[in-house]
Amino acid sequence: MTCLIILLGLLSIGGSGFGQIIENPTKPKAANAGRVVVAEEVLAISDEGTRDYYFDVPRDLVIAPDGSLFLIDKSQVLHFNKDGKFVRNLLKKGQGPGEMALARACLPTEESIIVHADSPPRLVFFDYGGKYEKEIPIRSLAGPKFMPKTLLAYGENFYIQSADWPRAKGDPEFIEVPHSIIALNAKTSESRALSSFPTISYVISGPDGESGLYEISSFLAVLFKGRYLAISHTNEYDIKIYDPSADKVIREFRRVYERVKPEPPTEIEKIGMKVGGKRYPRPAQKYQSDIKVILTRGDQIWAVTSTQDKSKGVLIDIFNGEGVFLDSFYLKLPDGALRNLLWSKYGALDGDSLWVAESDEDDIFTIRKYRLGI
Repeated sequence: MTCLIILLGLLSIGGSGFGQIIENPTKPKAANAGRVVVAEEVLAISDEGTRDYYFDVPRDLVIAPDGSLFLIDKSQVLHFNKDGKFVRNLLKKGQGPGEMALARACLPTEESIIVHADSPPRLVFFDYGGKYEKEIPIRSLAGPKFMPKTLLAYGENFYIQSADWPRAKGDPEFIEVPHSIIALNAKTSESRALSSFPTISYVISGPDGESGLYEISSFLAVLFKGRYLAISHTNEYDIKIYDPSADKVIREFRRVYERVKPEPPTEIEKIGMKVGGKRYPRPAQKYQSDIKVILTRGDQIWAVTSTQDKSKGVLIDIFNGEGVFLDSFYLKLPDGALRNLLWSKYGALDGDSLWVAESDEDDIFTIRKYRLGI
């Protein structure tokens, strides 16, 4: 029986136990590490000239077993075949079977397409012809939660990554935010908490309950080898392999990494967010997060790092499932693609290719597929 893991947002340190910690050197094993790989565009998907769909902020790209592409956008769960041809929008507004007000994430499996819907929260199953199959309610998850990033299939339970919105008690403060993995029974819809992994947020609370936050560290997680999660949740270079069925971190690895200083703050960051009638700029940090995005391919884990070179692109490290540092290369992409790739919800690795939801200076999105040749 195929079930799944839903990841709602950011995560923290935790797990019922840790496996072996692998320490890697600065340089990987590959003799040609550090080479430049220039991505070759092979297809593009635009909303120009069609009424079937539109791109507002396309995100949460995920590749189906047949190589087709799914993504979430405003009031849309869009499906394109492997050649970029539009198939259908699975989101139909309403309260009836297969209808939903909002989609938070989508998972294509071998058997079904599963959408995490809201109002009420539930998992909605479709076949690849778009026909509604069934739905499973999500209970016992009351309270404000971070939005899910992805759905991951495994075992006879559902697994949901969930985190409450943190609140400061007075002055703005740095708060450790626990993000929990919740096991959801597919038959009873009852849930129980498993491990949690902390991130750090700078939280501002206003006098009337108004609040805001800046994420200082973010949770990154992707499905690895069909049953594990590859997780990064701190600003330092560290990746954990988590087994949800055993509720255990089975492996942890890192490498010696020269940390990167932050970019100068933008004008918006200098002005900051407004909470309780006051402006709060983003707090200054000494370094960027070492790992920006995690991607997986077979037995490989790709870490998209904070190291960039204007002429070369962004540095990507490759590890095997044992945590050994195998290779690294600079990926050269157009500016709009590179900028969005550094946000985990805008890219998806598909074998030798990379899908990216890229935007131009006018925030007009195009989905592009690039051949990497790695």
